[in-house]
Formats: sequence, C-alpha cells, structure tokens
Amino acid sequence: MDLIAILLFTPIADRFHRSRHILFTTAVLFQITGLIMVAFAPVTNPSARYGGLLMVGFGLGPTVPICMAWTSDVFQHRHGEVGVAAATAIVSGLGNLGSIVTTYALYTGWAEDARNGPTQYRWSNAVMIGMLVASALSSWTLWTCLKMFGNEPIPSLRARSAEMADGAATREGHERGMGGLFGIGRKQPSKVVVPATV
Repeated sequence: MDLIAILLFTPIADRFHRSRHILFTTAVLFQITGLIMVAFAPVTNPSARYGGLLMVGFGLGPTVPICMAWTSDVFQHRHGEVGVAAATAIVSGLGNLGSIVTTYALYTGWAEDARNGPTQYRWSNAVMIGMLVASALSSWTLWTCLKMFGNEPIPSLRARSAEMADGAATREGHERGMGGLFGIGRKQPSKVVVPATV
C-alpha cells in the first residue's frame, strides 16, 4: 500500500509543487481514517481492522517523500545545497524520533493500553491521530508563512537562484534521457549570430 500510494501521490506532488500541503493533508486524512477504523472496529470484524491498517499504510507512504521534496524545495532556493543537507537531516531525524516515540512509548511501552480486549491500543491510536493532526496543521502553517513572508534567496545566492532552481531538473532530464518528455531538460535552441557585412 505504501508503494501504490507513493507511485500515485508523488508525481502529482511534483507536478503541483505549490500545493504540497493539500496532498500531504490528504495522505494524513487516510491515516487518521485508518486509525479510527483500527481503534473502533469490532474485534469480531478483523477484516475491518485490517482494512484500516492498510489505509494507514496507504496514507503513510507519500508523507515522507512529500516532506523531503518540500524541504529541499524551500531550503535549496534560500540556503543552497548546505541548507538542503541540514534541513533534510533535521526532518529525517525528527521523523525517526517520532517512530521511536510511537513504537516504544505508546504501543509497547504503555502497559495500560496494551491489554488484550476490544479497547487494546485505543488510546495509543488516539495519540497518533493527535500527532497526525499536528502534522497537517504544521504543513498549512508552513504554506501560510511562505505565502506571507516569501522565500527570497539570501544575498550570496540571489544571483544564482534561477540557475539553482532549474539546473538540477535540467541536468536530471538530460541524464535520464527525458529531453522530449514534458519538456524536461529540453535545451533551448541557440541563437544564430550572423556577422554584419561591411
């Protein structure tokens, strides 16, 4: 389900890169719906719980690539390659920290919530839903801040901003042989200069 969602969502997120917050929120809503199904579906109906788990996986798949691409998009323009490396490391580290918290502090570390029965892991799922709501609100906050304050490059990168924004995509298009596909990496025709005759 992760793979299917990644293949469906990420090309759309790249095509409509200014609307990544909407696609991220859509993926988060899939996860929230799945967690609600897992938490509240009857124990006598395991197929509903399993379906909810698949929905969680479907929503989880595209969130990481969208976050990483959005981080690179914001920081490449403003801080260059060093900014992208630092921001990507922070996002990756926080993501792994979230995995540790949910695995060891909630689902296995919360003894009262791990008892067998119809309410097993219900509060852990509720905490996860809260974290997902906070993630969606964070994406909308970032989008609002970018709208309000812009994303102008710092002075040392201002002269190279157009080259940085388009150079990577052009280079990748040439390397992958996609020059004619959607205009990616297509070289502009060079101007012919005709010498003036005297």
